[in-house]
Amino acid sequence: MDGMKGRWGLMLLALATLVLTAGCFQHRVDIGGGAPHAPVVYDHWEHFWVAGLIGHVRVDIERMCPSGRATVEARQSFLNALVAGLTSGIYTPTTVTVRCHDGRRAALELTGEDVALLVADESFTAWVAAEFPERLEEVIAAQAAQRP
Repeated sequence: MDGMKGRWGLMLLALATLVLTAGCFQHRVDIGGGAPHAPVVYDHWEHFWVAGLIGHVRVDIERMCPSGRATVEARQSFLNALVAGLTSGIYTPTTVTVRCHDGRRAALELTGEDVALLVADESFTAWVAAEFPERLEEVIAAQAAQRP
């Protein structure tokens, strides 16, 4: 009977170790305004040892994200935590994900009516005069053509 108690005690200790060392965490850093919903450009397990005390990760954000807008996320997923628990915290992997804004703006879809309303507005003419003076004559001609 003592052998059975010893086994149950050992199994209970192993389960307690697994549960206590299998905590999940997440850190997020936004660079240049961030890009939390942008496409993922990097998603890898990074290797740490002795409960995460030994190890270092260097991710070249400037090379990965030329726009300068990125979100870097380091997290310990359930699978990472399970591996850490099974190795008693000797090996503690962390998942690092980088998302980059590609520098493009979202597409803007306008109907013909929307364009006509914008072009007819006086503030549009003033904006074109300030930002694109070389196109002002075209705008004025388009406005004159739309008038009944």
